[in-house]
Amino acid sequence: MSADMSKDMSKEDYLWDSSGKPEPELLHLERVLAELRWSGKQPEPSHARPPSRWWGKPNWAIAVATSALIAVAAALFIHNIHNMDKARPVTSWELLVPGRNASPVRAAQVIETGPEHVTMQSEFIGELDIDPNSRLHLLTTPQDEDRIALDHGTIHALIWAPPTRFVVDTPAAKAVDLGCQYTLSVAKDGKGFLTVQVGWVAFQWHSTESFIPQGAACATRIGHGPGTPYFLDAPNAFTESLAAFDLTGNKLALNSVLATARPRDALTLWHLLQRTQGSERREVFDRFSGLVSLPPGLSSNAILRGDRQSMDAAWDALKLGDTSWWRTWKRDW
Repeated sequence: MSADMSKDMSKEDYLWDSSGKPEPELLHLERVLAELRWSGKQPEPSHARPPSRWWGKPNWAIAVATSALIAVAAALFIHNIHNMDKARPVTSWELLVPGRNASPVRAAQVIETGPEHVTMQSEFIGELDIDPNSRLHLLTTPQDEDRIALDHGTIHALIWAPPTRFVVDTPAAKAVDLGCQYTLSVAKDGKGFLTVQVGWVAFQWHSTESFIPQGAACATRIGHGPGTPYFLDAPNAFTESLAAFDLTGNKLALNSVLATARPRDALTLWHLLQRTQGSERREVFDRFSGLVSLPPGLSSNAILRGDRQSMDAAWDALKLGDTSWWRTWKRDW
């Protein structure tokens, strides 16, 4: 056997039973791997090896990169929001918060109050005192900035803009200002309640309209629109029966409304003429005509048919103001 062959076999013997002479590279490899040899014992957690450089550093780098990315994204978001606010046109409204300087209100801006009262003022439109825990937003641009949406809460409005120009949207109806001072509340379930202190307001939902004069009130519900308006000094029996009729259409409730109505309550009966049919409408008209002085020649049949001109003439008999200008200025809100 040659010397070279004998040398190669000696190297292989070391690999099998460690009896031969190993290569220097093999000895070096064994020393490097010796630290990883399993001793047969489970290592204690307190002596666990720290993460290797090949695993720990990349994770640290990823975490830093992720944090930096989040920070940059947040900064860009805030920057964009700031720029978006700046891009919105300034309206004639100003926001007055106790203890702060007045600030301009921008188109589409949301106003949400905490525990404090705040005020919005416009020299062209009017003034809104906004109760705590209220939320509203402007719906329009400076060219037509006389419309807001009251999502929930309460506003006290004093409006000097021309009649029909200022509108408040609620989830259940639109309040159209007819030159007045009023209070409008909206609950978080969408129910609304409006009272008028000066002038009058039109409450509208699709084809349902309620006209609320000074000293009167009207409720509204989602899916039903405004209820029947009534004067705040009406007897409890009258207002309770009216609420029951608006909610259920119960005939006994309607009978109670008619029986307890005062001459002043003809306002309510005028609205009921448009919310009843058949024999019930006839009963409402008979009671209504007994409470007011109708113009000579006014046809009861025309009113029972719902003729608009005849209904306006019956309204004028209430002596609460002429409806002709409302009909002239009315638009599709």
